[in-house]
Amino acid sequence: MSARKPGTPSSALVTSGLVELAAGALSGWVYTATRMGVGAGTVDSKRIRQWHLDLIMMGTATVAAGLAAPDASKLARTALGVGAWTNAMAFLPLAFSDDLEKTTAFKLAAVSSFVATSVGFTGMALGALRSRR
Repeated sequence: MSARKPGTPSSALVTSGLVELAAGALSGWVYTATRMGVGAGTVDSKRIRQWHLDLIMMGTATVAAGLAAPDASKLARTALGVGAWTNAMAFLPLAFSDDLEKTTAFKLAAVSSFVATSVGFTGMALGALRSRR
């Protein structure tokens, strides 16, 4: 992999990962507020923490994958971009209602998100392996 030339824009995947990482950093304020009892309604701070940490982890992993395998297939890049966001964001509504996790719609959304991240990360790994040849 060659270094990106100065002035060359980042890939959409790397940009998405950096935005997700920034969202994760900012969500730390939400987590802190819920731990301090500040906020509207009943909020499960453990779910807010999961949301916060998953945004940071998925954002970081997305940036790393995008930089490590910039020539991976469009399918892999798109699946990873979608899956990384949906995977992390799935924790937020659960902070307001654990019962949501039992609904068919939530289960389908969660499975779809895991399929997207599985296709995305596997495709990125295959892209990196192909570039080694």
